[in-house]
Amino acid sequence: MELRRELLLTVGVLVLLNLLLAFGAIGLFVRMGPAIEHILQENDYSIEAAEEMLAEIAGAGSEPLADAAEDRVRQAMARAQQNVTEAAERPVLADIEQLLPRALAGEPDARRQAVTDVRRLIEINREAMRSVDEEAQRLGSAGAWAAVLVGFLSFLLSLFVVVRFQRRFVRPLVDLYEVLESARQGERLRRCRPSEAPREVILVAESVNGLLDERLRRSNPGSR
Repeated sequence: MELRRELLLTVGVLVLLNLLLAFGAIGLFVRMGPAIEHILQENDYSIEAAEEMLAEIAGAGSEPLADAAEDRVRQAMARAQQNVTEAAERPVLADIEQLLPRALAGEPDARRQAVTDVRRLIEINREAMRSVDEEAQRLGSAGAWAAVLVGFLSFLLSLFVVVRFQRRFVRPLVDLYEVLESARQGERLRRCRPSEAPREVILVAESVNGLLDERLRRSNPGSR
């Protein structure tokens, strides 16, 4: 039936739009959260490795590192090399790798330069984490505005649906009621007006008009 189909379509469009709004916002933040967390974990992993190198070198003072401390530094260096997330890390890691044997042996200049490079490595990863944070804020803001936009479109569509519902359903039914009420009160000439209502409503209105016409003819047998 046309009436049923139009009612279902009207309600279905509103429900679909609101579902798209809800699941779109949820999908954005669900996908964004793990990706950001993964990037931050990778940068934090490199920072921990660099801080471990700094701690061991600083703990040795001006003396060569003990074998156990040297092994920890080399292991931390290997972790940092295996976890490169930023292009700027590669040349810094290459410099550290070149300086590391002399720095571990206690050579002052090499140790100072190695410490500077390790600090630079930490700063690169912290800058990457700040960039990720800024990107997360930007995406969050964009997602919020997108949700506002979809909500506004949903509001406009709701207004359109309400106006259309009133024009195609409410007005014809009100007109039908008023015609019947006028007939009950003795008004014999008022009829339902043509409308843009669904076919079922139009058929009902035409039937009412036909009944009223038939009633008028019966009440005036001499008129045609």
